[in-house]
Amino acid sequence: MKKHAHIKQNQTAEVHSDETSGGASFDNTTTASAGVETGDENASIGIEVSAKTGTEASVDGGLDGNNVYVEVNYSDTTEVHVTVEGQANAEGFGVGGSVDAYAKTGNEASLEVRAGDEGVVANGSVSAGTSVGVDGEGTADFREGSVTAGAGVSVGEQVGIGGGGEATFVDGVATIGVSGEVAVLLGVDVDLSVSVDTNQIAEDARLAAEEAERVANEAKAQAEAAQREADRLAAESRRIAEEQAAAAQREAERVARETQAAAEAAQRETERVARETQDALERAARDAEKSKWNPKNWF
Repeated sequence: MKKHAHIKQNQTAEVHSDETSGGASFDNTTTASAGVETGDENASIGIEVSAKTGTEASVDGGLDGNNVYVEVNYSDTTEVHVTVEGQANAEGFGVGGSVDAYAKTGNEASLEVRAGDEGVVANGSVSAGTSVGVDGEGTADFREGSVTAGAGVSVGEQVGIGGGGEATFVDGVATIGVSGEVAVLLGVDVDLSVSVDTNQIAEDARLAAEEAERVANEAKAQAEAAQREADRLAAESRRIAEEQAAAAQREAERVARETQAAAEAAQRETERVARETQDALERAARDAEKSKWNPKNWF
């Protein structure tokens, strides 16, 4: 757990410039704050109480690369804030939020305009009076970008109006946001911003393409292996069928040979029996010719 507290008296005025920008600021404020925070790598929470009173103003403008910008701020207020912030993280995803309860009196004005190759941002607001209110904001971060939404309500003798929008593309991150504030006795403030990291999308697409290619190659390899196995089984089936057909043919030829041999043997046996019968008949005829019972032999 960490604690902190400090009070600071500001009394500064300065002008600055360089080759591409310039500005001036004035600060005559007193600030005081105290807070406590605790947490670990997965979650954290912090509570802070702060107070500020006095006047401050600043103006800046110039070139930032290929972008031109102007920022103007003025504040003559006394305000007290109680802020609670929390954060929770998981792999590839995180959520965070904050709630700010405040009491404020005084006048404020701000203007921001930025335009160039990174897109366009324009915001402005003016408010006056006394109010108490609560603002809340939540952010969800994920691998491909983030979404931030906020809303607030205030009550008091106040008059104010503000609004803005942005459409930017910086280092592969596209951001679109809108905000608006209307305050007449009852104030309402709504903000929404969406950021999309096209670099992460491209990386995810590359990984998805690689995974798809890997799966396709694996499926192709499995299909080729299945085809080889099918070809092997088909060849084995043909070989077995051919062997079985050849064996059946040999068996049929063997049976035919045995049948032919049996028929030929039967034919030879029939002829032998016929010859023996014929011989017997001929012998019987000769014997009958010589027999004493033959009338030819009586005389």
